[in-house]
Amino acid sequence: MEDSTRAGPVPVVRMVGPGPALAAMAAMPLLTLLDLVSGWNWPIYGVAATSCVFFLFHWRSVPSHILRTSLVLLVVTAALLPVIATPLQTLERGLRIGCLIASLLMTVNLLSRAALRVPRIRNVVSELFRMPAGPRYVGLTVASQFFGGLLGLAGLAMMMEVAAAADHTSEAEKISDFTSIARGYAALSLWSPMYSNLSIMLALYQGSTWLGLLPYALVVSALLMTLGAALDWVQHRGRRRPADQVQPSWQQFCAALPIIGAMLGFLAFMVMASRYLNVPITAAIIASAPIAAWLLNASRAGMRLRDGSRTLRRDFLGFQSMAGEVVLFLASGCAGTVMASAIPAAWTGSIGHAVSGSPVFGSLFLTLGIVLLSATAIHPMLSAVLVASSFSPALLGLPVPSHLCAVLVGWGLAIIVTPFSVLSLMASRASGIPILVISLRSNVLFVATSALVSALILGGLARLTST
Repeated sequence: MEDSTRAGPVPVVRMVGPGPALAAMAAMPLLTLLDLVSGWNWPIYGVAATSCVFFLFHWRSVPSHILRTSLVLLVVTAALLPVIATPLQTLERGLRIGCLIASLLMTVNLLSRAALRVPRIRNVVSELFRMPAGPRYVGLTVASQFFGGLLGLAGLAMMMEVAAAADHTSEAEKISDFTSIARGYAALSLWSPMYSNLSIMLALYQGSTWLGLLPYALVVSALLMTLGAALDWVQHRGRRRPADQVQPSWQQFCAALPIIGAMLGFLAFMVMASRYLNVPITAAIIASAPIAAWLLNASRAGMRLRDGSRTLRRDFLGFQSMAGEVVLFLASGCAGTVMASAIPAAWTGSIGHAVSGSPVFGSLFLTLGIVLLSATAIHPMLSAVLVASSFSPALLGLPVPSHLCAVLVGWGLAIIVTPFSVLSLMASRASGIPILVISLRSNVLFVATSALVSALILGGLARLTST
């Protein structure tokens, strides 16, 4: 699912004192971390109960449409539980998905807020908009891999805010800037462990690891970025008027190097911690992101640790306004796994038999299935969990990395093309461009082409690994 981390100050609706709220929120990532590393079952029920307590504290701040959607999903889940073969195990898996998202959102949110207070980060992004329009598309797509891939949706929100303030010579140029950031999301959601998309899929595929998926993900991500740049060049060729823009200088590149180095260093640290401690990389993120955020806050305060702790606590309490996201993710995770288990095996088996002879068609079915389900107003996370759980790698005759990548491609493409996703709403609000234009009309050709080409690549990789 798309990360719902927000950038900037968040209004907090206080229903109780900060003490109980802080305790309820702190228990969520701590119990999730214990569930990831201990192998016990009870922590997941503890974090689910804590999430419910957190929601009861702050239900008045939850938007009404999220309440209605979550209620419908919970009713569907309760109705289907008696008719599936293993209701308890299925419910546990759904709870793990929802609780994992909430914990990732909370901890990455702390790091994002701390990082976005560093003036150099915003200055580097501002310099990208001084590039000529054509090369700027590539620059923004690559930059989104760092700012979005390691700071979550808050990094992309910051890039869109800067894009909104930039001087554009035409609406076509503005659309190009915003679509480059959105399409960068589709690429980075394949490889970035900071996004819940990848973490959820790794939780669904028992035994799969981030490093095992990474080669496949990087190949497809590079493909999506290259394809997007080529389509942008074709679509806007000859439409851009010359502007008073300059080529990026060596000084600008050097100014970005410390930021890039710090981000890559943090990612390398999490990978090494995951391998050395033999824990999932998600556990390394949940444990290390708050510590990194505290150090960033303290460094900006002249290494006054007490001031850094106060800022961290204030940011942590700001997560109260995201109670709606917590309940929606829990409901979607449970509903997706339960609905997938309730689908008759004869239905999925007939579809699997039809496409299992071709890895290309199997990959294309997964990707387009998620996009088309999302187009019916089903949340992309629910669509991805439903498709991935219903059509296993064995059923479609696909290796796990190819199957997982095809699901992630569909999930990422669904988020940028559907007009009701958080990313599309954010782009429309920042740019002032109608939402159907900035999402569906701007990306439908990119989505169709990306689905086909990625299926060809993943199908080819599947054949190579099977020989």
